[in-house]
Amino acid sequence: MRLGIAVLLAVLIAWTLPHGAALGQAAGVKVIVNGVEISLSAPAVLSGGQVMAPISGLFEPMGAVAAFYEADRTIVISNRVRTTVRMRLGDPTLYVNATGARPSPVAPMQRGAQVFIPVQAVFAALGAWTKYEEAERTLYVSSQIKSVVTQASPDALQIRIDATGPMRVETHVLSSPDRLVVDFLHAALRTQEREIPINSAGVTRIRTAQFQVKPYISRMVFDLSQPVETRVTTSPTSYAVTLEVRPKDAAIIAQPRPPAPGLGERERAKIAGVTFQESGQAGRLFIDATGTMEYRVREFVYPDRLVIDVQDAVFIPVKQEIRVDGESIVSVRAAQFTAAPPVTRIVVTLKRKMNYVVSQSDGRLAIEINEFTARGHLVALDAGHGGRDPGAIGPTGLRESDAVLDIAMRAREMLQRDGIRVWMVRDSDATVELADRPLLARDAGATILVSIHANAHTRTAVNGSETYYLTPQSLALAQMIQDELGVVLGIPSRGIKTANFLVLRDSGIPTVLVETAFISHPDEEARLRDNTFRQRIAQAIHRGITRFLAIYPTPVAP
Repeated sequence: MRLGIAVLLAVLIAWTLPHGAALGQAAGVKVIVNGVEISLSAPAVLSGGQVMAPISGLFEPMGAVAAFYEADRTIVISNRVRTTVRMRLGDPTLYVNATGARPSPVAPMQRGAQVFIPVQAVFAALGAWTKYEEAERTLYVSSQIKSVVTQASPDALQIRIDATGPMRVETHVLSSPDRLVVDFLHAALRTQEREIPINSAGVTRIRTAQFQVKPYISRMVFDLSQPVETRVTTSPTSYAVTLEVRPKDAAIIAQPRPPAPGLGERERAKIAGVTFQESGQAGRLFIDATGTMEYRVREFVYPDRLVIDVQDAVFIPVKQEIRVDGESIVSVRAAQFTAAPPVTRIVVTLKRKMNYVVSQSDGRLAIEINEFTARGHLVALDAGHGGRDPGAIGPTGLRESDAVLDIAMRAREMLQRDGIRVWMVRDSDATVELADRPLLARDAGATILVSIHANAHTRTAVNGSETYYLTPQSLALAQMIQDELGVVLGIPSRGIKTANFLVLRDSGIPTVLVETAFISHPDEEARLRDNTFRQRIAQAIHRGITRFLAIYPTPVAP
């Protein structure tokens, strides 16, 4: 009898796996995308030589988003450069940009609530490099560098590096001889390794190469004839990184600074401290030392940070922390990171990815942190109903119009704190005609429109959150907001759905309608009265919006 039960259990477990996946393959298959190990919502498995994994969370490190469109059993993946991959459950075909069809080794499939896709095939269709390491049971996915274009003048050298996905950048300055080294992390170089003569703007030549293959690191080395400043800029509409190298501009570092300590050993810089000057959305960080510094600037994510390591440097204060709490920058921390060899580390914690300029002169390292251009958006928030239309009314009399206005105002505050412009369809208990709302948002120049509501049903037991969209350009926004609601609210997530609502139909921009909770459900009405619950809803909407703007910053109207 025990043997029969064991066999039956094994059969049932195998049935829950994608076809073709052995039971022993169900555990321990990892997926690492651009250096980020994905926290999978269900175990990845192998089928037909492909890693099959659930779509949730897979694509954001590659600057893309995915959603399952339940009505027609379609999976849609899209990225910042408008590459769109569509698949249907059970169909081993990838449809790329609505025109190109290519075979897939395995068809996507659904087991329970999870939708599994062939990971290598989909990432390859997006232009990524993939490799499954069988000994490690790990799938690695990286962006690929497609081209390197230089443009030189006596005053500046500009290099544009185009890739198929996001790249994290590290800059190093080395001496003997003087070099600027730029590393592109988790990026495979698909251009020919080469030397590029420059002889301009303080640079004699550039060398490009695949520096490392596990993980992939592409490297550019600038041989210098004089000190330079370096500006690193990322594009909000593509995956390009632009490097601008100029002969050192003293104006950037001509700021008041504390007296430098007496000259010490040349090979070991002594850092007197760091100072930070907040400036609007961003600011300037100054590191003062006894002499020239060799340094490395790196970018980290989750959360976004700039990390500056100064080599062979003793940090005299030992530790220093500057609380900023600005619109873009949280804090600056500096400390003696290691003693042998001595390395001083400065960490700038950001609220979002930022561009930066680095320069050095006379014992001062200056990092100017710039606005990230995706924040040029205008977000329209529509608090549903209002005025003579109270919306749904809960069992104890809570009006939908009052609850959602408070949530919208909280979301506005968070977005504005991030430096994102917000336009409110209404910011008081005013009447705004339903047909006017999407048109007003569009006329205001909004990039996206989020309409906030509380749901209702004749059966008071129905509860949970859900988000509606109509057009393909709105799907990713709906998915991101609903993902965030599902994480923080502690109520059932009813997923994303389509509906021919007027507010979704007539705006011409990415638009979603968020049903935060069921006001007709006694427990959820009580939660909607609670300020903490409203704050969580606002935080989820805020996070969904900022995720969308960061990954898909300039949506195209249909």
